[in-house]
Amino acid sequence: MRLQRSKKAQTLIIMLLLTSLCILSMGYTVYRIATNTLTQEIQNAYRMSLLQTQERVEAYFKQIDQSLLQFEKLPALDELLSLPEGSNNLEILSLLETMMSIQTSIDDVDDIALYRLDTRKLYSTNRQVTSFQQDYQAVISRFAKLNRNSAFFNAFIDDTPTTIYIRKLPIFQSTPPFYIVVHLNQQFFDHMLGSGQEIKGNYFILDEYDRLLQNRGDLDDETIARDVIPVVTERKSDSGGLFTAYLPPSQKGWTFGFAISNQELFRKIADIRNVIFLIGGIILTLAALATVLSTNRLWRGWNDIVTLLDDPVSVRHAKPTMPGIQDDEFREIYDKLQQIKETRDELKEQVKELTPEIKEAFIYNMLQKGLRSEEDLDKCQRYEIPLLFGGYSCLCVEIDQYKSMAEQYSDRDLFYFRYGVSKVIQEIIDSKGRGFVSYTGEGRFAAMLSLQDSGDGSPPGDRQARKETIREAAVEIRDFIERYFPYTVSIGVSLFRKDYAYLNLSAEEAENALKHKLVTGTNEVIPTDEFIPGDSVGSAAAPVSFKELADDLIYAIRSLDRESACRCADRIGTLQGLRTINYQRLQSQLTEMVFSIFRSVGGTLRRPPSEPLMSELLQLTTLEEWIGWLKSQAIEPLIGELAEEHREHMHQVADQLTEYIRRHNEENIRLDSCCKALNVPASVGRQALKEIHDSTFSDFLLQSRIEKAREWLLHTGMSVEEIASRLQYSNSQNFSRTFKKSVGLPPGQFRKESKAI
Repeated sequence: MRLQRSKKAQTLIIMLLLTSLCILSMGYTVYRIATNTLTQEIQNAYRMSLLQTQERVEAYFKQIDQSLLQFEKLPALDELLSLPEGSNNLEILSLLETMMSIQTSIDDVDDIALYRLDTRKLYSTNRQVTSFQQDYQAVISRFAKLNRNSAFFNAFIDDTPTTIYIRKLPIFQSTPPFYIVVHLNQQFFDHMLGSGQEIKGNYFILDEYDRLLQNRGDLDDETIARDVIPVVTERKSDSGGLFTAYLPPSQKGWTFGFAISNQELFRKIADIRNVIFLIGGIILTLAALATVLSTNRLWRGWNDIVTLLDDPVSVRHAKPTMPGIQDDEFREIYDKLQQIKETRDELKEQVKELTPEIKEAFIYNMLQKGLRSEEDLDKCQRYEIPLLFGGYSCLCVEIDQYKSMAEQYSDRDLFYFRYGVSKVIQEIIDSKGRGFVSYTGEGRFAAMLSLQDSGDGSPPGDRQARKETIREAAVEIRDFIERYFPYTVSIGVSLFRKDYAYLNLSAEEAENALKHKLVTGTNEVIPTDEFIPGDSVGSAAAPVSFKELADDLIYAIRSLDRESACRCADRIGTLQGLRTINYQRLQSQLTEMVFSIFRSVGGTLRRPPSEPLMSELLQLTTLEEWIGWLKSQAIEPLIGELAEEHREHMHQVADQLTEYIRRHNEENIRLDSCCKALNVPASVGRQALKEIHDSTFSDFLLQSRIEKAREWLLHTGMSVEEIASRLQYSNSQNFSRTFKKSVGLPPGQFRKESKAI
């Protein structure tokens, strides 16, 4: 009993001491962990908020760009170029009316102006703009020096801060003759970022040059520039006591961010920390007092334990009045430890089963965000993802005929096929260096190949040799699959990098490189550096004139010549493999050609078909898909609609003409007079009779008169001579001869036999 009580007292005192110390340490640790965790969660939350803001801004400018894309297709814009300077005409009024319509349809747009480069004249929906053309001219000059398709400026117009968005028109023309100037009011950024009174902290935007573009919140621009911008641009850890969250640069190069003081952000958790420290201090004081009071009792308990350990025999001969030293107590402890061990082993097995899925999720996260911390590198080692630090590139491997495969094979067959392809890729990666491969869906694999660092003494051409090694690996993958699999693959290769922080950019580059299949064709290795934006690619003349091709297609469709139209569509295939043509320019020309065909042919139809959606056309990734789409979705429907309307028109003309002939067959009529009375061209009337009744005008008139003669012979008493005269025959003999040839009997005999029946 004394031992048991001593053990209990000892346990209670130790627990009290440990509890007090744990509370204090826990308070600090929880504060640190909670602060770090909360920082991560807040960063994620604000990043989501910033992402929504970024998407709203990009959607806003996308709405402007879509409106301008429609605006640049107005015929009045082309006609304006042919007008002399200073002309006042309906084309300018039509353009201004359209610009005003765009202005009223988009929020926060105060004015839209069209600037003509050759005359340096500004056409604006706001007449006051003409008073400040010099201020706008300064902004336009800045835009011209940038040599970009579009730009965004904060400027002063008449000493008033103004937000201006400028874009070249037409967008896809190398030397556009116009600039379109969109004037946004200052409330635009209030709507996007909120006003300073609505939020705690600051939402801000940096432009593509890392300069402060807009700022909303409590902090002034000087504080943002001093304490926040270095965190974003230089990744400094010390931000002057400020919490900062930001996104990677958007497509426009803008960086969206949020900043707030740590004191304001962690105010509540700091109060909780102080309360925990206070409670821990009180418990620690009580524990120290209890320790002093129970020292003697604790020592007696430990003496009993030492005695038991030194003399095991006393344990075996212990009195029944001393519970707690029997073997059952230790057996119970052993059983509990055994249960804990079994539970641990079970958990290990479950973790082992989940490891591949966790690894796949981590690889996906790497490809989305890159490796930017030591924690990420530690996870790579934990999940056995080997990385070499001599440089790397990402590969995006796409099965060219995956859509047809999905229709022909079962899910099980597709799984084994994808498994085989991934194993081929991984084996070739391992033969060249280290890396991984992951299936990303829709017949695509994302892979990374890293090479061994050769040290500081590597020759100058070592980087080029490494790039060639990665290209060779991609070629081996393509050739192996082409040789041993029933399908081919196309492979996009990213730029060669060394910093794994930009792994996400490399993965995006490799995926975007596959868009060039439109010009390179399938079963190709497509390095990104062959199609760097801004290069002179696309300046060479294409072997196909899209204007002539569109004209030939329109003529063939209107002629209802399917074979000729399909031959015209097949001419697009001559562009296959011409890497001097930029795929974006080619895609734009193909899109314009499709819209031109639908508008030209559809304008002549009573029921014009709806034009295809731009999103539908952008999904066509190869020239084979374009040719197939033109044949099935453009040529066939348009020819079918034209043929149907032609048949309806021929039926209508034939019905009118035959009805007119029946009503006037007693007159001396001719085809020209009938068609003139019906306001129908004689050639159309002749064609209608031929197509619908397979008859000429003379034959149909003859049959009409014979029918009327049979009716008179059956139901009237008119003589043959009178019938012949009324039906414009010169004599009864000619009529009788014609009647017998058509009916088989002379008129008199026909009347007798019909009455006899």
